[in-house]
Amino acid sequence: MVSKKSKYFNEGLQVTFFEVIYFKSALRQLLILERISILLVNDGFISVEINNRKMSISKNDILVIPKRTIVEILTISNPLQICQLSFTSEFTFENSLKKPHIGYFEFFITMYPPALSLKNKEVLRVIKLFKLLDCKTRSSNKHVFKKEAVLFSFNLLLYELAGIYNKYYQHIPVVHTGKEKLVVQFFRILEINCRSQHHVQFYADALFITPGHLTKTVKAVTTKTAKQFIEEALILEIKIVLQNNELTIASIIEELQFPNASFFSSFFKRYTGLSPTEYRLRLNL
Repeated sequence: MVSKKSKYFNEGLQVTFFEVIYFKSALRQLLILERISILLVNDGFISVEINNRKMSISKNDILVIPKRTIVEILTISNPLQICQLSFTSEFTFENSLKKPHIGYFEFFITMYPPALSLKNKEVLRVIKLFKLLDCKTRSSNKHVFKKEAVLFSFNLLLYELAGIYNKYYQHIPVVHTGKEKLVVQFFRILEINCRSQHHVQFYADALFITPGHLTKTVKAVTTKTAKQFIEEALILEIKIVLQNNELTIASIIEELQFPNASFFSSFFKRYTGLSPTEYRLRLNL
């Protein structure tokens, strides 16, 4: 069983590789309500009820469980062997290669049926990526690029899984609610404009709705406000530009259109606990 004391568990990521499970209670511990969970059955079977829908998955099947999904484990084989990945929305946001697409993966996995039978070649590819991610999370903290290695391994696995699901279900018409469509539009506009536009009013105007309606809709779909997404996207942009030592703090303030140095520093410190200068110094240690 994965230790909940591991660094990456506390940061929102849990990965198990060829875990052997004998009891339903052990499997239940891996399925955390506030995290997205992905299970690949290596051997055995699982019968579950998800949102009042019963299903069974067996060897070479994969099951994706969105967060806040009630899962009742009906039966499991004894033993059961799985690879498992779970992660929070926050971990996805902080470690996504394509920002600020925090919501995209969560929308993507709710588009399609949660279970899928993989072909042998697909299983081998997915297992290799599970193994890679497991290896990188377990590597020594002395590895100077451990965080980057985990980031790329995590993204490789998610992109592979997204590609597989899209391959099998691309012809199924996707039906989004009006609220979900609006939130996806918001994410797209945010990706393009987050560096220069920091206020909810801009995004509401772009969507031809009121700021209150945008905030209420985003909150209903994602449990976070539009302002939170805007500020988190901006923090990530700041972290990216701070990695470029050729850019002065003054030029970054101008590029990201902050009113002054004091506001810029206090905004960044509120989220990170560090001033921009302190954060940059840590990057160069």
